[in-house]
Amino acid sequence: MKNNYLATIVFDPKGSDGSTDEMIPKLSEIIVSVDGEVQKVESQGTHEFAYPQKGKATSGVYLQFELSGDPEMPTRLKEKLRLEKKVDRVLVERK
Repeated sequence: MKNNYLATIVFDPKGSDGSTDEMIPKLSEIIVSVDGEVQKVESQGTHEFAYPQKGKATSGVYLQFELSGDPEMPTRLKEKLRLEKKVDRVLVERK
């Protein structure tokens, strides 16, 4: 049984591979690798963090993915994205 999810992924735009155009295919590939299916991607733009962490970025680019996958897919996705150094924050919620 497949569920629908809304994943908000925040990444640090600094560095060579920090553009939104480069990150969307990379993140979509990660989602597919954990048996997720991307239906729609929307860039929310760059926003300042309300609670920045010391020594880290004070703002980030927000991307919103509409996904579908099995009930264990969000857990696998969060684990995989934790290893991605450009990704700052991840929120996956069921629609």
